[in-house]
Amino acid sequence: MSIRLAKVEEFKELAAIWLDASIEAHCFIAPQYWTSQVTEMENRYLPLAQNYVIIQDVHTIGGFISMIDGYLAALFVRVGSQRNGYGKLLLNWVKQQHDEIQLKVYQSNTKAFNFYTKNGFIIQEEAVDSETGEKEFVMTWSRH
Repeated sequence: MSIRLAKVEEFKELAAIWLDASIEAHCFIAPQYWTSQVTEMENRYLPLAQNYVIIQDVHTIGGFISMIDGYLAALFVRVGSQRNGYGKLLLNWVKQQHDEIQLKVYQSNTKAFNFYTKNGFIIQEEAVDSETGEKEFVMTWSRH
C-alpha cells in the first residue's frame, strides 16, 4: 500500500470513486445531485487541488484526498474498500504536510463527522451549503 500524487489521467477514476462514495454517504441528498456534479468534479475541482491517492494493491486506487492549500476539499474511499483504514492513512499523510487543516462536513453525515472528530478536528462554526441547503460544520485541525 502506498500514497502518491494523483495523475491527471486518473481524474476520471477519482470522480467515479467520489460519485459512488458520495451517493452512499449522503443518503439525505438526492443521488441526481451527485450525478449532475461528476463532470464538474473531474474537470474543475480536481485540477484545482493537490490530489493524493492510496494504492490498495498493485494497480487499484483505494481512495483519494484533495487539498487546496490548508483546506481539505475531499476525502473519499472506494465503496467496498471502506473501513480498511485508508481514510485515516490519507488524512495522516496530509497532516504531515500542514500545520492546520480546515474542512466542511455535512451535519447529517454522522460517520464522517465522527471520523474527523476522532482524528482531532474541532467544530469552528456552523454553516449552510449553498448548493444543497444542508447544514454543515466548519472544522479545523491544528498541529499545536
